[in-house]
Amino acid sequence: MGFVVGLAYNLKKDCPRSEMVVEDADAEFEEQATVDRIAKALRAAGHRVVRMPYGPGLLSRLQRDQVDIVFNIAEGWDGRCREAIVPAILESMGIPYTGSDPLTLAVCLDKAVTKAIVSSYGIPTPRAIKVESTGDLPEHIGMGFPLFAKPAYEGSSKGVRSSSKVNDREELVAMVDWITGTYRQPAIVEEFLPGREFTVGTLGNREVETFPIMEVRPSADLEPDSFVYCYNTKHNNLERFLCPAPIPDDLAARIRDVAVRAFRVLECRDLARVDVRLDAAGNPHFLEINPLPGLSTVSLFPIAAMAGGVSFEDLVLRILDTAVARVNLVACAAAQEAMTRRSRSALARS
Repeated sequence: MGFVVGLAYNLKKDCPRSEMVVEDADAEFEEQATVDRIAKALRAAGHRVVRMPYGPGLLSRLQRDQVDIVFNIAEGWDGRCREAIVPAILESMGIPYTGSDPLTLAVCLDKAVTKAIVSSYGIPTPRAIKVESTGDLPEHIGMGFPLFAKPAYEGSSKGVRSSSKVNDREELVAMVDWITGTYRQPAIVEEFLPGREFTVGTLGNREVETFPIMEVRPSADLEPDSFVYCYNTKHNNLERFLCPAPIPDDLAARIRDVAVRAFRVLECRDLARVDVRLDAAGNPHFLEINPLPGLSTVSLFPIAAMAGGVSFEDLVLRILDTAVARVNLVACAAAQEAMTRRSRSALARS
């Protein structure tokens, strides 16, 4: 059954530029090629696609165009609740959409709140504190160096640099000062876990599927101890991905358990990507979750899906189908069509 699918998105070229432009300001947003590729996959499956770029005209477009469901990859532009804006608008209009609801999207972008929730459910995660400025740094932090400092409300490695791994208080103060001044938000300071790093793509709702686990490793040009998966690393192609990760089955099961438990306790829907890192003893810890993962050709979520035998086109349709099943859209559409036919029949008889 073909649907009228709205496609909501932010383009990199439309990213507002403030007086304090940083090199990764548009890291979360999409290239036109990605939007085109998603639209092509949807159309090939028999759906009609209505493009809905994020901006002032989005609401009027939703009011004008009768869409059955929205395929949502819109991130918003600014603020810790930015990813929740489009879903909130859609919910207010009674329009179903792919992905998590506004509460989950807002919670998962706030790293401190996310960590508080997952840790309360017994999911291991590095200890951390949130600070508004360097003046909030306690004299005794309660965690040994090295530590890791990053913005509290960013994704796609925004605000994360090789200098995010700090080895003493002087480096920590400098990093927190840069984060709070440049990104105008609090910083998260957490324990640095020295083990290997993985990411897990998840898809589903009642039944949650995981794609092959991906390991993120440094290229041959970097020493493992100095490797930080960050903007510099991505920009200079200093990382390599191993998918499936070369790990024993028991460790893979424990990593998947952390990922799926985090997905469930944060009440994610349809899809998410979970980052996991090992401590010195080899135990997996939850790092972050992205319930709105990127879908570009170089994004980790579709790469992991392809490693599991799911093409990009099939992944797009599976995301849509997962949301369609969750909201029972086929039955709703059939009921609406039957109601329309009855109304027309009644008018014809009158």
